[in-house]
Amino acid sequence: MFALASVIVAQVMAVVDFNVVSVAIPKLLHDFRGSTLAGLSWTITGYTVVFAAVLLPAGGLADRYGPRRMYLAGLAVFTAGSLACAVASGPGSLVAARLLQAGGGGAVVALAMSIGVDAFPGRRAQAFALFGAVSGVAAAAGPALGSALLAAGGWRWIFLVNLPLGLLALGCGAYGVPARRRTDGTRGLPDLLGAALLALGVAGIVLGLVRGPDWGWSSGRVLGSAVAGGAVTALGVRASLRHPRPAVDFTLLKVRSTAFGNGGMVLASVVSFAVPLAAAMVFTARWHYSTLDVGLALTPAPLTAAVSSWLSGPLVRRVGTPPILVAGGLIGAVGWCWPAITGMDGSYALVLLPALIVGTAGSAVLTIALQTLAMSAVPAGRSGNGSALIMLARSAGAAVGIGGLTALLHGTSDAGFRAVWAGMAVALLLTALVGAFAGGTGGARHPERDDGRRDAAQGGGRAADGVS
Repeated sequence: MFALASVIVAQVMAVVDFNVVSVAIPKLLHDFRGSTLAGLSWTITGYTVVFAAVLLPAGGLADRYGPRRMYLAGLAVFTAGSLACAVASGPGSLVAARLLQAGGGGAVVALAMSIGVDAFPGRRAQAFALFGAVSGVAAAAGPALGSALLAAGGWRWIFLVNLPLGLLALGCGAYGVPARRRTDGTRGLPDLLGAALLALGVAGIVLGLVRGPDWGWSSGRVLGSAVAGGAVTALGVRASLRHPRPAVDFTLLKVRSTAFGNGGMVLASVVSFAVPLAAAMVFTARWHYSTLDVGLALTPAPLTAAVSSWLSGPLVRRVGTPPILVAGGLIGAVGWCWPAITGMDGSYALVLLPALIVGTAGSAVLTIALQTLAMSAVPAGRSGNGSALIMLARSAGAAVGIGGLTALLHGTSDAGFRAVWAGMAVALLLTALVGAFAGGTGGARHPERDDGRRDAAQGGGRAADGVS
């Protein structure tokens, strides 16, 4: 229970902190005289880049040295980074502190899923459902919490609130997360070069995607970041495949269920991360909502995601993954098709509210099924790698979704918004096809049953693991 409490608190911090800084940007511009929006935007861009870059190496190292060490180290770094953000004296020190915070946050998120899954032996879908529900509630509360903290004590409080939460998560994790590591018969240092190459490569790719709207999609900086990042990532993958102690176990993707689950996660995350921004742009640019009204209008989406995620766990366990994947994809596609059909000239209750409820419900169910599929064939001793691959797929989908949104929306025309919603529907239809093809994957129909058998079979191996 202590391990589960720790990862839930960590998940709340990670979800809230990922979005809350955007609420504080106007206040930061006021307090830091001479600062610019372009400069302060690196508090978000830099966090996103470092966060994504840390995921794979953290998961791989955790499988070798034990998730407890890496998870607690990530929590400590994240908490220390939050304190550094709170006492920052200027834009430069704030950006540097955010990079430190992102390094810890990436490690925590990469491992929280695998630690939480271990707390639900044989019930992985239930673990994913719990995390989805927690993330939905945290996302719904994030903007309101950020605004309340800004009003009560200023922007520094949005970071200071992480200190007691971080200490609570550290205490629960130190007591509840078991200390063990995988023993694979090899000795020596892990593939540090491969880990560095993967981190730098992913950072370059994500940097080009998140800065594309500002730099221009055809600019030399964006193309250079994408090409260099892709080349360095390829070198990192090659190094990992050849090293006896790889930084990341890419051989997991040779299993069809793992490959399909992560591929579908990219498509689903394109939609999940583009929806809030697209809806917010409709509210402000087309319907001229105030900031408070935008927050209230968006609230049904994360609340729907929380409820749908929680209910989907038993469904996946009872029915199997592929049928839920197909059903979630089709329901989500219907929801996001609705604004494309009606256009943006109607009312909130007629146009976006039905889409936010139906589309989000389908997307949430789909996400839980994809995570279950992606982890269904991952051995317990390599769950750090498996969960890191899922989180990297989510980050890739987020970057593509936000970048694609800005590419499609050159203005506030009705046609542009219709194209965005139609594109989201197509992405979920493609994800539903992933579910249909996954029906032929061995062991994917009822992965929860396989989890239980696998956990039982590996019980003796766990008992023999070394204590880190």
